[in-house]
Amino acid sequence: MRHGLLLALALPACTTAASAARAPFAISAPVDLGAIATFEGVVHYEARRPTLQGASQALESRPARFVEVVAEDAEHRELSHTATDAVGHFALQAPTRTASLAVFAHVTRDGSDIRVSAQADGSVTHALRASHPDANHAIDLVATDAAVDGIAGAFHIADTLLTGLDATRAWTGQTLPPLVVYWGRGVTTEWSFYRGERPAHSGRFCLELLGGSPGRQRSTDTDEHDEGIILHELGHFVFDRLSSNSSTGGSHPTGSLIDPGLAWEEGRATWFSSAVRRDPHYQDTIGMEPEGSLRIDHDLEHATPGARGIGNEMSVSDVLWDLIDGSEGYVDEDRDGVAVTPAVLMRAMMPWRDQASAYPALGTFLRLLTEGETPTVRRDELIAMLERTHEPTGMVPRDDRDDWPTNLVVPGVVGGKIDGLTNPAPSGGRARPQNGFDALRVFRVQMTGRGWLHLEMVIDGSGGQTDHTDIDMELRDHRGDLIVAARGSARRETLGRLLEPGFYYVYVRDGGQGNRANFELRARTNLLPSP
Repeated sequence: MRHGLLLALALPACTTAASAARAPFAISAPVDLGAIATFEGVVHYEARRPTLQGASQALESRPARFVEVVAEDAEHRELSHTATDAVGHFALQAPTRTASLAVFAHVTRDGSDIRVSAQADGSVTHALRASHPDANHAIDLVATDAAVDGIAGAFHIADTLLTGLDATRAWTGQTLPPLVVYWGRGVTTEWSFYRGERPAHSGRFCLELLGGSPGRQRSTDTDEHDEGIILHELGHFVFDRLSSNSSTGGSHPTGSLIDPGLAWEEGRATWFSSAVRRDPHYQDTIGMEPEGSLRIDHDLEHATPGARGIGNEMSVSDVLWDLIDGSEGYVDEDRDGVAVTPAVLMRAMMPWRDQASAYPALGTFLRLLTEGETPTVRRDELIAMLERTHEPTGMVPRDDRDDWPTNLVVPGVVGGKIDGLTNPAPSGGRARPQNGFDALRVFRVQMTGRGWLHLEMVIDGSGGQTDHTDIDMELRDHRGDLIVAARGSARRETLGRLLEPGFYYVYVRDGGQGNRANFELRARTNLLPSP
């Protein structure tokens, strides 16, 4: 962390607010900047809490912790900079004729680096500026949640993410790469999600958070004050970097059982959010009270009625919460009988990052906890916990033969059924052709050497829409990324691909808006001679 005044001998060509926070100011000829003075003050931001009628009308003043403070000249070039402390206080030396103090929504602390930007490429950091500061008086800077730009939201996001990264480091001992958040009031209107590494191979990762429709903060979905949502998206980043990924993405409604890999990733991100906040209530506000509402109001401590299982993301989040409640002061109203710490669960997930065959669902993790000479949880204790909390005990496989996804030995053949048509779905909830639990089947295939993988699927039906037997086949890698797909409308579909050694995943799924058919899948390999 850098401090003090920088006065050198060349004038750099700095043009943007983002570069103003990076590049030192310098002088090519004598310029009277005035005497050097100490500017001292405190930075706060306004925050809102969730209520049943949306984000609260009431505002809370919170310190902007560990954010960058820059003394600027009239062209927004940096003269000196420092950072606030844990209570938002700062002091820096700069010329008395400093044109402005800029406080950036940029946090650097203990290896964590978080920046909030209104630009998709992260090029310009949100900043709060005070013109012509007076070194003779204490400076009180407040980022407000005004309807126009809501600059407070940028600081709330940065502070919330810092809390999450601090918890991650405490639990795992790991410091994560730099993180940029793309957010702006009335700018980011699509959704909140983890975007991955942006740009590719840059070592910098990105979240996008909803900023609501322009001029409509009171009635549209904005997430800058939804700490649960912010930390949920951070959870995806944390697990992507420290663990595995078995999600192919897509929407994930809570009213039906879905792809177990997607349910696992979404559910454990929700659990991470609640574990960081030490609060089982996971909420997403739309608008502000009194005319707002809650898009999500989920209590991890009390199960929601409906179909439960490894395809229910709420089962995932709730079971993970039940594993930690009762430990380290986490609330445990249901007295479920198991209490392990978040650190234990996080560290149990981490070896999957380097395990080639890792493609987990909730059942995979529950089995992992019960294995070994000194299991984290005894199987009988886990079964008793699930019974007490009204979760299906069949979620705990006895060995990998009962696990998800199904192992397909090559060469080999396996049969199955796809049903995205029957409503309600056979497993419970409404039919969901896109990624419902019944509308897809997933198989793990191992390539023991470099060579060709050949897949053939034969459908019991025409394979088209006339009789609702349109079924597709996809080949994905161990991170869930699509390699190649067969999306025809014939009874027989084939795939062939030259692959490196490793584990791959074959998805057989509904190919339209509702199909139902039995299928047979055959797999064989043609390995190439070793060089």
